[in-house]
Amino acid sequence: MTNYQNDQPITGMSNEPDRLNRESFAQRVADILMLEPDDECLTISLEAEWGYGKTSVINLVEKSASNRGNKPIIVEYNPWLAGKADALIQDFLIQFSSQLDVAKNPKEGLRAAKEILAYSQLFNAMKFMPNVEPWASTLNSLSGVIGDASKKMAKLKDVDVFHRKSNVRSALNDLDQPIIVIIDDIDRLTPDEAFQVIRLVKVVADFPGVSFLLSFDPEYLAGALANYGIKKAEQYIDKVVQLRIPLPVIAPKDMQKLANIELASLSEDSLTDFFAEDQKRLSYVYHKHLKYLVRSPRELKRIFNHLRFVLSRIEGEVCFTDLYCLAVLAIKAQGIYKSLKEAPEMYVGRKFDEKMVFEKREEVIKRYRDTREAMLEKVDRRNQEHVRCIVYDLFPLVDSQFSAVYSEDYDRCGRVACEKRLYTALHYQVPLGFASDVDIISFINGETDREDYLQRAIDEDFVERLLELLQQNLNKIKASHVISLLNAVYEVFLDSEYLESFVGAVQGPFDFDPFRQIVWLSVGLVAKQDYKKDVLFKLIENPKSLAVSAELIKMLMIQNDAIATDDPSLKKEVWLYGKDYSDLVDQWCTLMVKHLQHHDLIHFYDVAAIYTVLVQASPKRVKKLFNSWSTSPEGLSCIATLIAHSGDDKEGAYAHIQADELSALMTFSRLKSFADSQLSQEDDLSPMLKAVYLSISTGKAYYLSDARLVMQQTIESVIEPMIEV
Repeated sequence: MTNYQNDQPITGMSNEPDRLNRESFAQRVADILMLEPDDECLTISLEAEWGYGKTSVINLVEKSASNRGNKPIIVEYNPWLAGKADALIQDFLIQFSSQLDVAKNPKEGLRAAKEILAYSQLFNAMKFMPNVEPWASTLNSLSGVIGDASKKMAKLKDVDVFHRKSNVRSALNDLDQPIIVIIDDIDRLTPDEAFQVIRLVKVVADFPGVSFLLSFDPEYLAGALANYGIKKAEQYIDKVVQLRIPLPVIAPKDMQKLANIELASLSEDSLTDFFAEDQKRLSYVYHKHLKYLVRSPRELKRIFNHLRFVLSRIEGEVCFTDLYCLAVLAIKAQGIYKSLKEAPEMYVGRKFDEKMVFEKREEVIKRYRDTREAMLEKVDRRNQEHVRCIVYDLFPLVDSQFSAVYSEDYDRCGRVACEKRLYTALHYQVPLGFASDVDIISFINGETDREDYLQRAIDEDFVERLLELLQQNLNKIKASHVISLLNAVYEVFLDSEYLESFVGAVQGPFDFDPFRQIVWLSVGLVAKQDYKKDVLFKLIENPKSLAVSAELIKMLMIQNDAIATDDPSLKKEVWLYGKDYSDLVDQWCTLMVKHLQHHDLIHFYDVAAIYTVLVQASPKRVKKLFNSWSTSPEGLSCIATLIAHSGDDKEGAYAHIQADELSALMTFSRLKSFADSQLSQEDDLSPMLKAVYLSISTGKAYYLSDARLVMQQTIESVIEPMIEV
C-alpha cells in the first residue's frame, strides 16, 4: 500500500478526523443550509485558494446535515462529468432528479423526478448563449425543426419554460424535505463551464426549499468570468451567492500538527540522526521560515510526497533539513529549484564534479548575483522574503551578510552548501564515483564485508570519496573496530595495482593521493584512541601496514624530538614516550629490516619513504643491511631502489643522491661503479632506476618518471643529515 498522499479530502469519520478544528464551523453552515419547504432558494459559497480544504469542509457540512432529525436530501453535482459547457444545464437537472430520495417518498419523489426530467428536456433543444436567458435562447437541433427563422421562433411557443419550472417547484414542495445541492470544485472548470454553472444556479434551479453550497477560489472564478466577458465579475458572483463565506484561517499550530503527522509517516527512524546538529537546525529553519511558506494542507501533502520519494532514494546521504528545504523550493519556488539543477555554481561556486578550478567560490557566486536576484524577484511576493532566507541558509556564501546557523563544515554535516551533497540531493541517488554515507556507516560498524566494499570502491571509482567520508566519520569508529578497519584498508590498497598506478604521477597539493589519504586516516584514528599503545603495537604487526606505520613512527619521533620540525602543531600531543616509545620504534625497525632482507618491500609503493624514516630511527641497522647488500649486483639494485625518492617539485618526484650522506652508511664508490655499469646497459633500465643511477654517478637530480635532468640546482634532499654511526 502506497504511503503517498493522493490529496483526498477528509470525511470527518474516526479514521479521517478533523485536525484543523473546522467541525463547529461546518455545523453552523449546515444549520443555515437546512431550509423549510416554502423558503426561498439560498446559495452559500465556501471560498478559499486551491488546496485550503474546501472539499473537506463540505464533507463535514454533509456529515453534520445528515445527522439531523429531518435528514435532508443531499444532491452532489459534479460538472466535470457533463463533457461540454452547453450540456451542463440538462446534465445538472438529470443528476438532480436521480438523487432525490424516491425510496423514502415513492409517490412525491417519483413525481418530482419526472417533473425535473421533463423540465430538463427543454434544454435539449436550446443552446445556452452568453448574456441571453435560457427561455429566450435559440433552438438547437430540435427534432423536425427546419426552415427559416420565423418557423424556429414559432416553435418557442411550445417550449413552456415557466410552466415546467412551476411544476418542479410544486413537486419539490410536496416532498416536505430540505434539499441541499453541493457543487464543488468550480475553480477547476474552464471559464465557459464556470460561467454556465453560476448561471444555472441563478436562473434554472432557484427552487424553494433548495439550498446550494458552492465552493471555489474567488480569485480564479472572478478571473474566469472576466475572461468570459463579464465586466464586473465580483458583483456578478454577489448576485448569485447570498452568503459568501471565506474558510476559517488555519491556525499555525494546526498546520504544525499536520506537519508532525506527515513527518512521523516518513520513516520509523529519526531522520535527523544521520548528521550532527540537524535536529536543532531543522527546528530553527522550520519556525523561522518554512512554516510561513506552507499555508495549505494540499501544499503540505505535495511537499511531503516529494520528500517521501527523495528519502526513498537517498535517506542518510544528505541532511534532512536541507532535503526538506529543497522540497519546499520545488513546490513553492520552482524557478529557483530548476536553477539549482542547471547552474549549481550560482549557489555553491562550483559545477557538479568540477575539480580544476582556481577561482574562489565567493567570486563565482558573486558573478551570478544579478541573475540570482532576478529569479528571486519572480517568486510570489507573499513568499519572496522567506524563500530568499531559505536560499541564504542553504547556501551561506550567496550572501556574506547572512549568518549561517550551525557549522560551516558543510560536507561533514551533509549540507547542500557542499556541491557533492547538492548533486546527490538533486540526482535523487548517490552519483557514480560517489560513496554512500549509509554504506560508509555499515562499513565502519562491520555490517558489510569490508574488503569486498573496498574492492568495489576501486572498481566503481569512488575511493577518493570513500576515504574522504571515513575522515569525516572518525568519531563514529569504535575503538574495537579500529584495527580490523585499518587492516582491511591496508590489505586491499597497499601493494595493490591501484596504488601503483599513482607511482610517478605528478601530485600537486590538491590532487588525490590515496596513500597520503590512508596515512591521514591512520593518524586520525590513532590520535582519537585513549589507549594508543595497544593500537600502535597491533598496527605494526601487519606486514602490509609497514609503509603507513613508517609515517606513524615518524610522528612519534617528532613528538619525542628525535626529528626536528617547523610545525609546532605536530608536537601538541605525545602519543608514547619513554620505554613504550623506544620499544615500539625498536620493534618497528626490526620488522622493517626483516622484510627488507627478504625483499618483501623493495618494490612496495613509496618504499623510499619507509627508508627515510628507518635511516633516522636506526642508522646502524641500515648500515648493516647495506653492507650485506653491497656484495651483490642484486643487493646494490635494492639499495638504488630504496634511496630512489629524494624529493618532489611541480614536475614530479626526483632522485638526488648525496654522496657524503650515503657514505656514512656504505662504501659509496662501490655503488657508483655499479651505477656506471648499469648506465652502460641503459636500454634495460626503467626510467626510475636510470634516474637514480644518473644521480649516483653525477650527483645531480633527475626525475623518476623519465630520467630528465632537474634544472633547479639547489635541491634539498628529503634525507635528513645522517646521525653519526
